[in-house]
Formats: sequence, structure tokens, C-alpha cells
Amino acid sequence: MKYPRRLAAALLLAGAVLAGGTPRYVAHAAPNLAGYLLHPALFLGQLAPFLLCAALWLPWRAPAPAAAAALLAGLLLLATVILYGPMLWSPAAHGGDMIGLAFVAIAAGLTAGVLVVPAVAGLVLWMRRRAAQRQGPRPMAA
Repeated sequence: MKYPRRLAAALLLAGAVLAGGTPRYVAHAAPNLAGYLLHPALFLGQLAPFLLCAALWLPWRAPAPAAAAALLAGLLLLATVILYGPMLWSPAAHGGDMIGLAFVAIAAGLTAGVLVVPAVAGLVLWMRRRAAQRQGPRPMAA
């Protein structure tokens, strides 16, 4: 990757537009759901995982965090497409009085994923490094 920070920012922007635009589109396509979906707090909640990912990963100047940001942003966009795609495909089929809660739960789950996935990856890398230090240097193969 030549510009991982730009790629990460583009992926985060695409995911944020998709996540923020889905409730508005569903409310437009199924007017009976507009009362449940057209709340500013709901739209801010949809943007939370993308803003959190950008705040955690994009300020770093080193190449490794920038690559991790691009990978995490790609996974976040993929999850967003998988979760919101069916709602965009047939908006009226995914309605009801709890649809606002569904959007909040999706945003909360994605936000938890942004926090948990890097923590688990960091823990695994730390454990591998620690195990390698205990074993000492490996002999070179002939």
C-alpha cells in the first residue's frame, strides 16, 4: 500500500456515509418508519464507530498503525455493507417499531468491534513476542 492513511480515511468516509444515509433512506422509502428513524441522536450514533476508528488510528505517523487503520476501516466498511445492505435492498421489509433500536444496536456493536478487535490483536502479538523471547533465538536452518 502506498498511501494507507488515505485509503483508511476513504474507507471510513464511505462507511460513515453508508451508515448515516441508511436510516434516512429507509425513512424516505418507508414513510411509516420515519418517526422512528429521523432523530439526530440516531445519526450521531451511526457515525460513532467511524469517528472512533479515525481518532484511534489516523493520528499516528508510523506505517504500521496506518496499515492497521486501513485494514480495520476495510473490515468496518465490509460489516456495514453486510448489515445495512438488506435494509437498503428492501426498506419496508425490515420495519417495525423497534427499527431505531436495531440501528442503535448495530452502531454499538460496530463500536465495540472497533475497540475489541485491535485489543485482541495487540494481546496476541504481545503474547507471541513474549513466547519468542522466552525461547531465545532460533538456530538458522542450513
